[in-house]
Amino acid sequence: MATKEEVVEVEEEKALTKTTTTMEMLIGSNDEDDEHDSCELVLKRYFLQEWKLVKSLLDDIIANGRVVDPSAVNKIRSILDKYQQEGQLIEPYLEIIISPLMFIVRSKTVELGVTSDEIVEVIKPLCIIIYTLVTVCGYKAVTKFFPHQVSDLELAVSLLEKCHHTTGATSLRQESTGEMEAKCVILLWLSILVLVPFDISSVDTSIANTDNLSGLEPAPLVLRILSFSKDYLSSAGPMRGIAGLLLSRLLTRPDMPNVFTSFIEWTHEVLSSVTDDVTDRFRLLGVVEALAAIFKAANRKGLVDVVPIVWSDTSALMKSSTATRSSLLRKLLVKLTQRIGLSCLPQRSPSWRYMVSNTSLGKQASVKNDQCNQGLDANLCNLESSASCLPEEDMDVPEILEDIIELLLSGLRDTDTVVRWSAAKGIGRTTARLTSALADEILSSVLELFSPGEVCYSTSFLFNGSKSCHIATGTHG
Repeated sequence: MATKEEVVEVEEEKALTKTTTTMEMLIGSNDEDDEHDSCELVLKRYFLQEWKLVKSLLDDIIANGRVVDPSAVNKIRSILDKYQQEGQLIEPYLEIIISPLMFIVRSKTVELGVTSDEIVEVIKPLCIIIYTLVTVCGYKAVTKFFPHQVSDLELAVSLLEKCHHTTGATSLRQESTGEMEAKCVILLWLSILVLVPFDISSVDTSIANTDNLSGLEPAPLVLRILSFSKDYLSSAGPMRGIAGLLLSRLLTRPDMPNVFTSFIEWTHEVLSSVTDDVTDRFRLLGVVEALAAIFKAANRKGLVDVVPIVWSDTSALMKSSTATRSSLLRKLLVKLTQRIGLSCLPQRSPSWRYMVSNTSLGKQASVKNDQCNQGLDANLCNLESSASCLPEEDMDVPEILEDIIELLLSGLRDTDTVVRWSAAKGIGRTTARLTSALADEILSSVLELFSPGEVCYSTSFLFNGSKSCHIATGTHG
């Protein structure tokens, strides 16, 4: 005979299934009550109903300070997963969910200690809920509610090392064991903590026990972060991308020039020694993705010395057979190429850029006439009119920019859509930083892809890539 707890669990599962089925039917139906409502309003209405169940389950977890019933985590995840395309419905509730769960993760780590085996089992189900929110709402919306005290940096590093070296029993079950989610959440937590506005060596308590640490050597805490981040770059899961994000924020700090140079040397070794080993293939993807994140976050002055090395490795790898076999690698290489090109060009707003304005032409003309008639801004009007007639100043264009543009143009011919679109965005962003004369040359090269004399085994790929490029160019300038 079934126990009382089993009966309650079965009834909750039936109610959840009934709510899901009803929601799906109403979304696709044309009932009179919902005929004037949008799909989003229907989803919002039913999410408010399901939020009551989610809130009650969360309250039990918070009250107990841990997950007592593992089925509660599966129920919460199954509800949240249904709103993958409607994350804005959940965003108002993120703080209510994330803040108490991260508080439990932090407090239990302090209470039990990172050396305890129990701490990993405590945080796993909590991290499953948090990481589900990351997949629904994005990491930027979720990490805003992570704790960010300076003292948490060492705590999070030790906790991730514990998870990194803890390997659970393999399972063929469909539900997650929480190991991957725990690593992803702590990596995201560290990506916030490494932004502390202090020298990391000043918050590293292990330095007090080290007598022979010179000023040029990185702090032991930094070396620990680098160690497991490099390991995660070889991962096949989402830890690879998050580790690249963490490295981009750590290595671009003003107190990390030596560590940054050392990391670039390590990436040069990885990119120049490609093998057919499966682990090396994933590490190659992770390294290129990390470099793309670094070139996005770093200051232009800090990249001047490393651009030749990284560009040489990127261009050589793009021509290799390894890139030919992997569309994901080509996409990441094109993304890295465009960011190398952007790092070579200064930030500027070209005069030929299209500016959106909501004012009417008659109103704008009357305002200018009033100003000129009053004689207050007559000189300013003359200066503006004369400045619009002056040619743009010459720009010093690096020599490698021509090769970068050539690689991006060749990316428009790629057979994979993700590569073509990445190349199109790169051309649009690069063109927006050039003078009108240089931009015209690039656009002329793009227009040549539409010419009948262009030889290509698939004209549809060329047309799609060229069209995407014109859309991206219009967006960025």
